Amino acid sequence: MDFKQLEAFAAVVDYGSFSEAARRLYLTQPTISSHIRTLEKELGAKLIIRTTKKITVTAKGYQFYESAVRILHIRNHLLESFAESPKRMIDLGVSTIPSSYLLPELLAAFGKKYPDIYFHSLQSDSAGAVEKVLDGSVDLSLVGQDTGEESCRFIPFCQDRLVIAAPVSKRYLHMADRKVTFRDFLKEPIILREKGSGTKKEMDLFLERMDIPPSELNVVAQMNDLESIRKSIVNGLGISVLSARSVADLEKTNQLLVFPLDESVHMRSFYIVYSRNRILKPHVQKFIRFIQDFYKDR
Repeated sequence: MDFKQLEAFAAVVDYGSFSEAARRLYLTQPTISSHIRTLEKELGAKLIIRTTKKITVTAKGYQFYESAVRILHIRNHLLESFAESPKRMIDLGVSTIPSSYLLPELLAAFGKKYPDIYFHSLQSDSAGAVEKVLDGSVDLSLVGQDTGEESCRFIPFCQDRLVIAAPVSKRYLHMADRKVTFRDFLKEPIILREKGSGTKKEMDLFLERMDIPPSELNVVAQMNDLESIRKSIVNGLGISVLSARSVADLEKTNQLLVFPLDESVHMRSFYIVYSRNRILKPHVQKFIRFIQDFYKDR
């Protein structure tokens, strides 16, 4: 149960219509219906009876409505109490790398220009962030891969390159003194991201282009947490293929070595993703335009 579901239910009761609730909340009718179904399933009770001519709120529905309104009132009161003026909210899904290495600078710059808009961000891998767009949990997501979901629009806004990150050891320092290719690292212990990660997807595409079967890799670990991979490399567990942005700080402080993937002419992209079936609120559209302008020359 989340605030968006409560807002959808309260709006249907308030306006007596799924279509009007959708219009007021800048959502589609299927999204409103989905929120109501999820609530009814979680509560184990029918809240609204819907026919072709009208809707009827059940006794349980009215009972739940009173609680939902109180919860939303408390939420709004808290937000207003900590702000000098009412703020508009953007629910934002973010995958790992955008969350840690793009979002801080992006939100700082956006906040200076639009102090009346604030964010509720939810982090997951790229697949999970896209799923949050699909189920209406967020207004949009910033992700590391285009999953091909037809009901979503993917807008590339920033590019990055894949690199080999390696421990600072005599072996890899020696390799840094000469020109190497990815094949020189095939027998090295390698740490991979788990399925669902945009980096993992890009890695798979790279191996496919290089005609290298995954079975040729000397995989010593698969991890979902990027920070764990970074620390494992620094401590000598193995190498990994990561986004350059995600290891730039460790390279700068000489905690690991970075080797370019010269064989790859492909620059990985990060994407803004939102549902094609959702009407975006004006301040969400403003944020999308800001992102595109912010990274235009970066």
